[in-house]
Amino acid sequence: MFKSVLSAAIIASLAGCATQPEQEWNADETYKLTILHTNDHHGRFWENKYGEYGMAARKTLIDQIRSDVEAEGGSVLLLSGGDINTGVPESDLQDAEPDFKGMSMIGYDAMALGNHEFDNPLEVLFKQKEWANFPMLSANIYDKETSERLFDAYHMFDKQGIKIAVIGLTTEDTAKIGNPEYIGGIEFRDPKVEAKKLIAELKRDRKTGSYFCCDSHGSL
Repeated sequence: MFKSVLSAAIIASLAGCATQPEQEWNADETYKLTILHTNDHHGRFWENKYGEYGMAARKTLIDQIRSDVEAEGGSVLLLSGGDINTGVPESDLQDAEPDFKGMSMIGYDAMALGNHEFDNPLEVLFKQKEWANFPMLSANIYDKETSERLFDAYHMFDKQGIKIAVIGLTTEDTAKIGNPEYIGGIEFRDPKVEAKKLIAELKRDRKTGSYFCCDSHGSL
């Protein structure tokens, strides 16, 4: 389902931007963009006793895909739908430090915040943000006191002259299932409303030739 929605978003944006006067890409040329997506990691840094999971195996697979795509002149975006936290004690007791640093080594491009990123106090999440060398995104998480977004709403990438805005959205159910002690000062707004509003803002800057896709956990 995610792949279908994502493809539709990209195709729609291609059509919408095709007539723009200022663009680096060629409308008559075919571009190959491979989008890799993972979610619900839940502390699975290590391989289990059944030979499942493990970030080393994931890196091997992703490196091979990147190599194959780039050999054919294409580009890769590696995204995460979040929920890195809460899974196995080895990760939980270290605030998922191995996991975020492992994702950085694998070369993730961006991550949407999942509801389990709020299983811990906010200071843990901000610490994890420092461990990650990729943007952690959410367009619909606001500080109740300031009414400002707590995280970047999107990140812009340039692949072969094509500008791609990756938007992060977090399920609004986080407000119901999260620990009130940790999220009392946070407002989780409707991700559908925030997505429409943000895409409209981005599309107003038509001269960029931007293309849009969303990376979310649970809400879209």
